[in-house]
Amino acid sequence: MTARMQLTHWRFPLIQKSSRKNTYRLLLVVILLLGVLTLAGCVTTATPSSSAPVSVVVSPPASLGPKENLQLTVTVRNNSVSYIRLRTLSVVSTGDQPGSGPFTLWSGRTADLSAKKLLGIIPTEKTSPAVLVQQSPMLVFNIEKMLDTGIGLAVGESRTIVIHLTEPTGEKAAILGVYKTIVRVSYEDYDNKNKLTETDGTGVFQLKNRTVLPVGIRWIIEQLYKLVHNYAVAIILLTLGLKLITEPLTRMQFKSTVDMQKLQPQLAKLKAKYPNKEDAKQLNEETMKLYKDNNVNLFSGCLPLLVQWPVFLALFTAINNYSPFNSAPFLWAPALSMTSSGLPLATGFIMPIIVGASTYVQSITSFIPGQDRSQMAMLTYFMPILLAYWAYNFSIALALYWALFSLFSAGQQYLVIKRLTKGMPVPEPVVKKSSKK
Repeated sequence: MTARMQLTHWRFPLIQKSSRKNTYRLLLVVILLLGVLTLAGCVTTATPSSSAPVSVVVSPPASLGPKENLQLTVTVRNNSVSYIRLRTLSVVSTGDQPGSGPFTLWSGRTADLSAKKLLGIIPTEKTSPAVLVQQSPMLVFNIEKMLDTGIGLAVGESRTIVIHLTEPTGEKAAILGVYKTIVRVSYEDYDNKNKLTETDGTGVFQLKNRTVLPVGIRWIIEQLYKLVHNYAVAIILLTLGLKLITEPLTRMQFKSTVDMQKLQPQLAKLKAKYPNKEDAKQLNEETMKLYKDNNVNLFSGCLPLLVQWPVFLALFTAINNYSPFNSAPFLWAPALSMTSSGLPLATGFIMPIIVGASTYVQSITSFIPGQDRSQMAMLTYFMPILLAYWAYNFSIALALYWALFSLFSAGQQYLVIKRLTKGMPVPEPVVKKSSKK
């Protein structure tokens, strides 16, 4: 009697013993890569040497869209031969206007010191926001108490401060174009404690319109917000709506995968029939004939992903830096636009863990019955770790979307695969014939 395959409840996939060593090795490689990327990020953020005693490098985003946040990353490096202590940070001008020009501070935020972190994740020092002491004509911050001991720079040392600005809407909206911003830092030399010295840095960014897809997604978010009066709920509804719209594409993708899996026993027999390298051409021809006879399209599984990819990129642009989220709190986060890295240590890892867990659930519900799960170990275990690592610097809004998308996808995949594999026979094991006599 032919055994019938049932879709088992998703659970932690088993890995063959023969592949466990390779799995652990790959895990070690991924961990080392994350460490190297972290160290590389630390190195690349350092300001290059300058002839000035103290150099200031301003790094705004290359481009900015309407209703988006402007984060000015200011890196100060001590190139002198003595110890210095930072005192104030000022935005002198933006475009042809004094101070921050047409841009304003985030509600409730000023400037933050990038804390030193272990492995780029765990803060090793406690920082406080800068104190705003003047708004006009220049935007001036007192940065002495951002650390309890003050911000001191040894010879060759650098520190980074992020100023949080946003582009207002309505009549005060900024004009599209190229903006040059000048930031000034005052510091005290260890050899001249009673004398303040100032040095400037400049940065250039462009304010321009976004493409149709991100603008359309933001319009949908705003319409949903008018209905539910909550941006987090609007993101949930947007995610659910996108999954319903893309359901035919998901079904097409998994149908192709299931059809391929049904042919595995016949493919195994062909490989056993043509085991030698000299038979590669014949094996390829027989394989393509098998696909053609069974109406299996090799590219039908990739097409849905290619179609959905531009939508994902547009969602990333639309959600990750949207200024209306600045005043939208979410459970433990003061605003949906904040990143997990900007939250206290006690709550900073909540969303990355949720993103990693939801991605893992999505991975294990994508298995087709009879599929060799050991070959999927990389995607099953390492992608959740990698995405959790990235999510630490995602905005809460984007991380929320990703977690919801993964969970909705998991449920959708389970139902689609269960329907497509109903009554599918268990592939019989095929023993590969040895070419040796």
